[in-house]
Amino acid sequence: MSQDVAVEEIARQFGLEAIPEGVRRVTELVASQDASTAEIAKIISQDKELTARVLRAANPRAEDECDYTITTVETAVMRSGIGGAILVAMSGPLIRAIGKTFKTMLARPLESVPARSLDPFSADQIVAEVAFAGKAVGAVQIRMEKPTARLFGAAMVGLAPEDFENEDELNDVLGELANIIVGNFKSNLCDAGLTCKLSPPQITKTNDSKLRAQEGGLAERIGFVSGDVHFFVDVCVNPWSQA
Repeated sequence: MSQDVAVEEIARQFGLEAIPEGVRRVTELVASQDASTAEIAKIISQDKELTARVLRAANPRAEDECDYTITTVETAVMRSGIGGAILVAMSGPLIRAIGKTFKTMLARPLESVPARSLDPFSADQIVAEVAFAGKAVGAVQIRMEKPTARLFGAAMVGLAPEDFENEDELNDVLGELANIIVGNFKSNLCDAGLTCKLSPPQITKTNDSKLRAQEGGLAERIGFVSGDVHFFVDVCVNPWSQA
């Protein structure tokens, strides 16, 4: 069974969500490579959730909506560019996929929050990355401190964290978690005409917290809180690849 087929089978098994209509329409328009700012803004304005995300991204220092200096979708899209609009649009389904995966596989509550609201990691991180390539190219990285990774990995296999010490087993479990999450993201891209294939997950350790952008594209870091621990998910995508 190929990597992509296996991931899609796992995604079906866990009932992850299809791409929302508004996101699909925005992505299809961007994929056509002849979209205008006005066209993108019109579609976004018809979707309340997408509108809220775009305006929030365009006002990064605002505490709430009362502090917004950019108040229209068209101005927000002009400021972030069409690439920024597609990144914000696609990160919504990614957030839902992560939440559904944690609820189904780990039975843990999960809340997405602005990354800047969380303390940066002070220790080495474990990074599970799945790259994708095709009409869209990029990668999704799940970044955790080791105790958090062990906590989640142990929950997936039904062990106590103190009994889950094997490094190879931990890497395998984190790779499976990344496959499930990114498999749903890849499915959403393909549904919108941005066909692509996934690479096998890569597990690394690093103390480099820099957000890596795809050449020619944009990147976003999303924070997640589960109980008293937190982690980050980085997504970078270039929807204009000529592959």
